[in-house]
Amino acid sequence: MNIKNCMFIRGLYMLWKTYLGIRRSQFGLCDKSVRLTPPLILHNPKNIFLYEDTGIASNSLISTLNARFIMKEHAGAAEGLVVRTGNHMIVLGKNHHEITDEYKRNSGMMSEFDKDVIVEEDAWIGSNVTLLAGVTVGRGATIGAGAIVSKSIPPYSIAAGVPCKVIKFRWTIDEILRHEEQLYPAEKRLSREELQAYFDNYQKVKN
Repeated sequence: MNIKNCMFIRGLYMLWKTYLGIRRSQFGLCDKSVRLTPPLILHNPKNIFLYEDTGIASNSLISTLNARFIMKEHAGAAEGLVVRTGNHMIVLGKNHHEITDEYKRNSGMMSEFDKDVIVEEDAWIGSNVTLLAGVTVGRGATIGAGAIVSKSIPPYSIAAGVPCKVIKFRWTIDEILRHEEQLYPAEKRLSREELQAYFDNYQKVKN
């Protein structure tokens, strides 16, 4: 019997891997305060970086074969998070399954299709959210359940939908500045000019 083709053995292996086989030493970074709730499917955990007081709930799948997933301090995700740091490459005259990672590397185009996914400080990801290659979820943002995030989301915004779009900002610029004064040292705070640019861009897209 070929063990690789035995569904029963493969099933037992996946149960062990998703419930018991997760070790913090496998990660690129996993702070001791990180909360992980199995079952979790992690592809290439050495490219996963989880900072202080972050958490990922059960039934999540994080695929980071050629780029990184970074979750910064105090951020978290509910059940069913899906992270995909890679995109398919389409080539004239080739079927999709022929275009392997090795092919992408040899073509010199890996960086165009595999990009880091970043969740910044104090962001919250609702249940069953998908984060696609290259997106950043800004500091203090909230992503509504079921969203597919294909473009970066600005700090302190509330966003939802398929594709995910900004609905509104959580607070006014002055309120955000006061909030940041209480949580972050001066050199890490967002400036009024940065926040104003985010607000202006949102109004431009909305109109």
